[in-house]
Amino acid sequence: MSKDRARPFSRKHRKYWIPVTGGMLLIGAFDLVLGYCSYTKPSDIHERIIYDVPSVSGRAAPLPPPRPATGCAPAVVARVAADLPGAIIVDCAPDRATVMRADHRIEVKLAGDLITEVAEALTLPDIPARVMRAFAVAYPRTIPAAAVKRTRRGGEPTYELAFPPGAGHQLATLSGDGAVIELR
Repeated sequence: MSKDRARPFSRKHRKYWIPVTGGMLLIGAFDLVLGYCSYTKPSDIHERIIYDVPSVSGRAAPLPPPRPATGCAPAVVARVAADLPGAIIVDCAPDRATVMRADHRIEVKLAGDLITEVAEALTLPDIPARVMRAFAVAYPRTIPAAAVKRTRRGGEPTYELAFPPGAGHQLATLSGDGAVIELR
């Protein structure tokens, strides 16, 4: 005896498809009721995810406390103290200064006693979400090797993300909203 596969909705098969369809509708209704009963509203408090990837942090041991530089011009010391509170000048030259604030290294370009540009090295968790998301969309399966936040006096910050060694590019410059400005 051969099976009749040509007419699945015939009278002959009705005894199968009516209970099966009814059972599926019953299971769907049960899933909806279970979902509504077990749903909890998400919290308004968002927790920041901090990555614990040893290869990303870049250091195995904590850094020793920085030694303050000597011989910097008093006007430069005063300007850095005013613009970057809590920072320690570790290197000083007439046109630039290197400052440490907590564990962040900040390069400062100077014109006289005015700060014209600030370049701060960032770790992966410190990169803003919009910038990291735009980088991930533009360059999938690529994790930046390094990141620098550059802010010129009176301008918006830009983010320079370095590609890992062996990649086709070396550096991508993105704006704060995630738009790619330059690619080298």
